[in-house]
Amino acid sequence: MSDTVFSIAVKCLANTEEMLSEELKELGVQDIEIAKRIVHGTATTEVMYRVCYCSRLALRVLVPVTEFKIRKVDDLYRQALKIEWDNLMLLDQTFAIDAHVRSDFFQHPHFASLKVKDALADYFRNEYNQRPNVDAENPDVLFHLHIDTDTVTLSLDAGGRSLNQRGYRMGSGDAPLNEVLAAAMIRFTGWKGECPFMDPMCGSGTLVTEAAMLASNTPAQINRPNFQFMRWPGYKEENWLEVKAAEDAKIVTPLVPIVGSDLDANALGWAKKNSNKAHVGEYVHFEKADFFELESDQTAGIIVMNPPYGERLPLDEAIGFYANLGNAFKKNWKGWRAWVFSGHLEGMKKVGLKPFKKSKWLNAKIECVFHGYEMFSGDFKSFKQSQ
Repeated sequence: MSDTVFSIAVKCLANTEEMLSEELKELGVQDIEIAKRIVHGTATTEVMYRVCYCSRLALRVLVPVTEFKIRKVDDLYRQALKIEWDNLMLLDQTFAIDAHVRSDFFQHPHFASLKVKDALADYFRNEYNQRPNVDAENPDVLFHLHIDTDTVTLSLDAGGRSLNQRGYRMGSGDAPLNEVLAAAMIRFTGWKGECPFMDPMCGSGTLVTEAAMLASNTPAQINRPNFQFMRWPGYKEENWLEVKAAEDAKIVTPLVPIVGSDLDANALGWAKKNSNKAHVGEYVHFEKADFFELESDQTAGIIVMNPPYGERLPLDEAIGFYANLGNAFKKNWKGWRAWVFSGHLEGMKKVGLKPFKKSKWLNAKIECVFHGYEMFSGDFKSFKQSQ
């Protein structure tokens, strides 16, 4: 396999940049630099394949191919026409351009993408008297166009569709968690499979499934049949298969219980199907239960939950719900840590427990908080003295 080193840029959710940088180091990425919602680094082909296949926090893995400055609108077409596009794709392949623009030169990203599309088409027409076709839905090659003020960066998308789409979600209940967000929440807690894991309001099971994939070393994209890099000129299948086999060989059986419960039998049905599709069904257990009536049969463990909020839980109901949540933690889960992710900021004030760790997150465009609570026996002073 080639050991040529090249730049990569990995996109992520807001406020997960530090965690992603740590994960990328673990996967072999070098020269890491963190920016807003993106982490830059260098990688070999092998490492790039591994990031696409294994990263739990990446949304997209981009390989920049050129960068240039513009002083006016027409500079974009003129500079793009100089790109040797036939080194990036074949004439009989389809393509699409995903544009992200923050510049006074362009009022709409679609206009910028059209300029680059025209340059690509004209390049092929000049060289081969033909041009490739656009396929916005399922292109063979996906380009990312990023314009920041006067700086233009064109990149190849190594993965294809967003990497939060793991391919295991066969169905869901209301407002399922983004898979990458679920994985980031778990990483934030520090849990790696060393103690029991519980999501008592699991819905369609995203948190439980992601926890089982983490604890078993199951690659995040084990269900993805192909990646965009497989369609690039110069792709060698044997190199990819070597990386995949090495990562699949690391899969193990978790040594601790991983459990999800919910009151919604229909959601639990989807949770079981989703975990099976993710190749972790044998590692998890789902049960129909009311959390407020549950008691732990383990002396320690971790709860990670995403209780209802927003329109599903009006303020008057939220006050009682979140107060009961705190009471249940204190009464039935001594020795455990409980992590609650919620966009109901007023409700979270009623939990009645002091979080040992808290942070602000976004779920889509909803402002959320993520609080960790320690359930200790006795008084807080005695607990701190025992640490």
